[in-house]
Amino acid sequence: MSVLSPADLDFFDENGYVIVPRVISAERAALTAAAVWEFAGADANDPESWYSEERPGIMVEMYHHQTQWDNRTADRVYAAFSQILKSERLWVSHDRVSISPPSRDPDAEEKGLHWDMGLENRPIRFGVQGVLYLTDTPAEQGAFVCVPGFHRRIEDWLDSLPPDADPKQQDLLALGTRRLAAEAGDLIIWHIALPHSAGLNRGSAPRVAQYITMGPAGDDSEEGRQGRLAFWRERLSGLGRYDKEREHRERPAARLTTLGRKLAGVDPWGE
Repeated sequence: MSVLSPADLDFFDENGYVIVPRVISAERAALTAAAVWEFAGADANDPESWYSEERPGIMVEMYHHQTQWDNRTADRVYAAFSQILKSERLWVSHDRVSISPPSRDPDAEEKGLHWDMGLENRPIRFGVQGVLYLTDTPAEQGAFVCVPGFHRRIEDWLDSLPPDADPKQQDLLALGTRRLAAEAGDLIIWHIALPHSAGLNRGSAPRVAQYITMGPAGDDSEEGRQGRLAFWRERLSGLGRYDKEREHRERPAARLTTLGRKLAGVDPWGE
């Protein structure tokens, strides 16, 4: 299955991101959003519930709802990553969801940009990340923000910094940003070298999203397989922490399709 045209792939090569429309249906996106609200103990129709001291940021530590796994292993999601990564043998990330409510501070400034990787190892490797919008997201409603094309000039930019400068402490917003509006069910995939962030939400409704990343399948050792199996079967939580928390106690293991079991790393890809 091909979901990206040659023009889409050329756009990704030039800009470092691509918006893949309707990788899941709007109905499935709504089901996942409802599960996020329920897990967060909040109500999409009750603005007072959008803000919680127990959830100071936008991240919601939910990893294992059945709809999350359905989205991670959806055919169009897999096809998009497969085309960009030029491989069919992929593993899907263990990632979470977010609720980004409108800012209540009229003087709030745009959030700073960041990378989810170190910049010490050069040249910067190729890899991708993704975010799936679970709600229609206009540009002003906390839409994903990035610096288009920066993957093509990051090496020169790093070389231009003073030797003692911390790249992550520079004014990355000054590099020139773009807000990516999209609809519920649309997937944004971006090159890991792009500085990025969830934008400040100046809209009237929250942005709800699920983070999905894929990369080439790697370690096929039994120890590695058992670790991936445990994450899914034991409903472990935490990025890289893998603790037995709320979902371990409250939720059964998600059902996986044949493709899903391979993407989760539970079953081998084979030859």
